[in-house]
Amino acid sequence: MDVEIVAIGNELLLGETVDTNSPYAARRLAEIGARLSRVTVVGDDRARMRRALEEARDRVRWVITTGGLGPTRDDLTRPVVAEVFGLPLEIDAGILADVEERFRRFGYETMPASNRCQAEVPRGARVIPNTHGSAPGLIVEGRGCTFFVLPGVPAEMRALLEEGVLPVLAAANGEKAPVVRSLVVHTAGIGESALAEQLDEVLAHAEPIEVAYLPHLGMVDVRLTLAGLPRDEADRKLSDLAEKVLRLTTPYAYGTDDQTLPRAIGEALQGRGWRLAVAESMTSGELGAEITSVPGSSAWFLGGVLAYANEVKEALLGVPRDTLERHGAVSEETCRAMLAGVRRALSAEVGCAITGIAGPAGGSAEKPVGRVWIGVETPDGAQVRKLDSPGDRDEVRRRATVAALALLWRRLRPEGEPR
Repeated sequence: MDVEIVAIGNELLLGETVDTNSPYAARRLAEIGARLSRVTVVGDDRARMRRALEEARDRVRWVITTGGLGPTRDDLTRPVVAEVFGLPLEIDAGILADVEERFRRFGYETMPASNRCQAEVPRGARVIPNTHGSAPGLIVEGRGCTFFVLPGVPAEMRALLEEGVLPVLAAANGEKAPVVRSLVVHTAGIGESALAEQLDEVLAHAEPIEVAYLPHLGMVDVRLTLAGLPRDEADRKLSDLAEKVLRLTTPYAYGTDDQTLPRAIGEALQGRGWRLAVAESMTSGELGAEITSVPGSSAWFLGGVLAYANEVKEALLGVPRDTLERHGAVSEETCRAMLAGVRRALSAEVGCAITGIAGPAGGSAEKPVGRVWIGVETPDGAQVRKLDSPGDRDEVRRRATVAALALLWRRLRPEGEPR
């Protein structure tokens, strides 16, 4: 089952917007046994759009278009698709009512006239309802080809792909069709080469499962991919190998696929009945933002103190002035004092602290840019680590945040295998 994507928009060609829709669609298509055979990017030019769409129609049975469904003059996908199939555009009363109601909910007395075009549908097309935006998706069939016409906004495109495209393609392909399935094991706090060394023996004979290491700023994913088998059989083989990888990468592995490090930390805290507080200097709230990205995190996260200046470290966290003067803000001693202080200030069982020099200025021979101290304190005691991180300001801060989360996980993880 070959599928082509035609991504539409000048912003894609100018580099102003990165096409994240096509990679997402490629992954999801592979999982149902479909193959993305080509991606064409075309600007908002009527003649070029029509040529690209006609060529895709003549090559494959299934085409997905993304973008160009808005209400402005450069949104040409609807009329061009209609031309490609020789169909007139007609106002769909149900879509028009939905768009009008959406604007009323946003406080408009009347819908802007330009949005009326979003209710235009090629005659005979089926509508994919869009509860995430004003532009519905369309399914247009003819001349031996089916077009799935989707908006370009990633959140809307992905929702309509899941709800209106993949079910159609999966049904057409059949339940027993060979698929491409992947399973990802997530790790943090261990480098790619060290991780590969730990897994060398078990993965040396993993074929036909393909193994890839995907490092990204303090975290490494191990992606396991298997092609050519029915879904259930492929999932079983991948799961068996993933279980072995999880066991071998303890205490660095924190889960698979959709599991996140903050969620794993939250589950570990809830399992112990503990609550967390953070003290941040250099990262300026990034650690707290990561932690509260998990829905329901208020059950185990109390809050944090953003102590950027020494005066705040002293006043709110109780870091002794003598410690700051003798050792400086970026030191093991200050990090330990921040841990104790935030636990005390917020009555938390667990504290996590970060202090460092993100740069580009502020470093010295003794304390270079990228020097960071992170720490975790629990009722069982404190653990503090020094990092020397490469990269620019944003990278140093990101590495520090990930390292702090990884240290939290290793201190809190339940005994046994991570899930």
